[in-house]
Amino acid sequence: MAAGSTKSHVAVAGYNAVSVPIDQRYFDLEDAMTMPQNLEATPQTVSRLVSDMPTVDYATGNCSICMENFCPSEGSSAPRQVSCGHVYHHDCITDWLLNANSYSCPLCRHQISPPP
Repeated sequence: MAAGSTKSHVAVAGYNAVSVPIDQRYFDLEDAMTMPQNLEATPQTVSRLVSDMPTVDYATGNCSICMENFCPSEGSSAPRQVSCGHVYHHDCITDWLLNANSYSCPLCRHQISPPP
């Protein structure tokens, strides 16, 4: 076994203990449970990306990020349609792109291209 590795015993009722090698030098449970930030995302890049998305004047249903209904709105706060066709509130998709792991649609993970 490599240096820094240990064996852990996992006991499950009705089954024998199983030895599982764990390399403690590289595994961090807290890192594994948190989604990394989109390091390429900057407020200026995301703002430009969202402002280039088409607005939807009469969106129906609700935003799948915040689960709130779409209301008639105008200007920069109008709901935005991403390249795959899904529609989100302006602020919701902006926050998603800033905090998500990549530039992707929250529903289908379709890649949303950042501006050049």
